[in-house]
Amino acid sequence: MSMETNEVSPTEECEDCNEQQKKPDFTKMSKQEQNWLLMTILQIPWHHANKIEDETDRMFLLDKSHEIQIFMQQQEQMRMQQQQMQNQQDIIMPPPSSIITP
Repeated sequence: MSMETNEVSPTEECEDCNEQQKKPDFTKMSKQEQNWLLMTILQIPWHHANKIEDETDRMFLLDKSHEIQIFMQQQEQMRMQQQQMQNQQDIIMPPPSSIITP
């Protein structure tokens, strides 16, 4: 991280983020594992996922499921960061007391 600008340079990206974005080798997955991704991420019913025989279509859908999975992970990270920021703000500035003094 640059001290002057507080910006993260491309070489300093977190390793977890890079790991998440690496495209899995879908050809090494069993059809059952591929169907599981299609079912859980894209909400394609199992019996429909099982009928996708065209390899191009299957790889396209698996790529899209991976993109959505990355997006969902990023959303979750953002939500957690916002929650942490909110918690820090609550510690710094506690809510006003509701006690009324006479």
